[in-house]
Amino acid sequence: MKGCKLALCGFGIDGKCIEGRGSACPNLINTLEDTSDEVTDRAALASNGDDVTEIVADNANTGLSETEVLHHGTALEIIDAREVTSRSRAILVSIAGMVESGKTSLLARFHQQFQMGSVGDYEFAGSLSLMRFEELNWRATVESGAHAPSMEHTSRRYDNSCLHVAVSHKDGNQPHIDLLLNDISGDTYPDAISALTVCENLMCTRRADHLAVVVDGGAMVDRTRRHDHASKALNFVNRLLQTGQIGPQTILHLIITKEDELKAAPRDSACHQAVHHLEESFERDFSHRVGGLHKWRVAARPMDGTLPTVDIITRLFSTFVSTTQRYPMPTPLPSSTVYGERDFSRYGLIHGDSE
Repeated sequence: MKGCKLALCGFGIDGKCIEGRGSACPNLINTLEDTSDEVTDRAALASNGDDVTEIVADNANTGLSETEVLHHGTALEIIDAREVTSRSRAILVSIAGMVESGKTSLLARFHQQFQMGSVGDYEFAGSLSLMRFEELNWRATVESGAHAPSMEHTSRRYDNSCLHVAVSHKDGNQPHIDLLLNDISGDTYPDAISALTVCENLMCTRRADHLAVVVDGGAMVDRTRRHDHASKALNFVNRLLQTGQIGPQTILHLIITKEDELKAAPRDSACHQAVHHLEESFERDFSHRVGGLHKWRVAARPMDGTLPTVDIITRLFSTFVSTTQRYPMPTPLPSSTVYGERDFSRYGLIHGDSE
């Protein structure tokens, strides 16, 4: 009895050759006399995906579509982030601060606001990091079983990786924007200040359109911690300027988090004076050395729920996606009236010809 070497050929069943060669096909074998187990071995290879060449060829003949590889949904490594920046005018934001300063809560809040709808004038247009965003938010959900909301501590392995979110403007006249969010671990933050090599290994900051330095407002309320947090914020920016990782191409942000804890303190208290002094120091020391400077006070996750947060988070996010010093931002396309005639008959209208 005749059979075929190709695993997907049914010659041995219906006598039809998959390549249309009939009985003259060189792939035909006598299955009754074949004792080398070649047919069995090839069928096993095909089922394991090892006989790639023949399976791809057979798929082309049978009209089967090729499989599409989907992104794993976690944070993008450097090589993945470069693919995004090479195909679009992507904007990269590096976010740095001490442990538990509120960096991760801020990133998670961006994701949460998109789940409720648009953020300002920007609508969600896709993400390669949805799984990672969900992981960040998990401990702050009721479903997690936690007694109080919390956030995952960012590992050092994410220092040179990015979360991705694509947005589009509501008016539809602007191309979509790929936003890459780089979260530098709070463990790395003080080491980058003290060790030059650690700072230089923060590769995302060299490409960053925005550098957001996050200072824990709760620590500024505590007189035993406020000086350390304020000085580290200043020293971190100075270190990046020293290494040339930021400069006129970088927009700098000072973000004071946990505004709800600051508001609970008297306005004339030492903690408010310390925050004001830090903001003045950023303005004095860095405004002329970077491409722009913004100062924010936010509460990404106020514990008592009384402080409005949507507006300030929206304005911060909109500033990230709408400004850069690395290249001109695309201008909205002008809207034009559509006429029935062909384009070549409209040149007189466009150029003012009298013909």
